[in-house]
Amino acid sequence: MSTSANDDSAGDEQHGEVLKASSPGRTQMQVGMQVTSLDGQTIGKVKELSEQEFLLDRPMARDLWVPYSAVLATQDYTANMRGPVQPTNVVLEISSAHIDAQGWRHS
Repeated sequence: MSTSANDDSAGDEQHGEVLKASSPGRTQMQVGMQVTSLDGQTIGKVKELSEQEFLLDRPMARDLWVPYSAVLATQDYTANMRGPVQPTNVVLEISSAHIDAQGWRHS
């Protein structure tokens, strides 16, 4: 009988995996949050929130209204930290090279 180390997958821990239950919305975001692309590039900051989208303030580019459906996740590092904390981020489902090709309206 042959056994492998992977037979007991119930005890395996998953590292670095992002699971998307549903798109974050207005209640999970706030003005000033840093926005990054799927490939980890900083795109800008949240400038304003509306019911269906948020205004993305981009340095050296026109601001864009981004629908909440384009948000992969929000990351809040402030709750369990003492001292200096990392910024709170919004992660988009789009790579930085494809932001302008989405057809989102400009501010």
